Amino acid sequence: MVREEPHVVWSLDGFSKQDEFLRMQRAISREQTIKLREVISPDADDPWMTYCYDVPLDAWTAVEEILQCGPLDPCLDYQISAGAGD
Repeated sequence: MVREEPHVVWSLDGFSKQDEFLRMQRAISREQTIKLREVISPDADDPWMTYCYDVPLDAWTAVEEILQCGPLDPCLDYQISAGAGD
């Protein structure tokens, strides 16, 4: 049973492969998060993806389709992350 959605905001974060600094961040809606759970499996104890999850290269096509975020930047490593919401 999936527990209630927490008060969080999700984002796609791109970190530089050279210095690991955050280079881009894109908001992810609740509806997009639900679709992403089908592509990037969250941990069993984290149904709402409140932990950070790496976006593997083989999942990028599906992630791009869900988020409409454009092509992969090969200079970045991507993660789906969550933070405290209002």
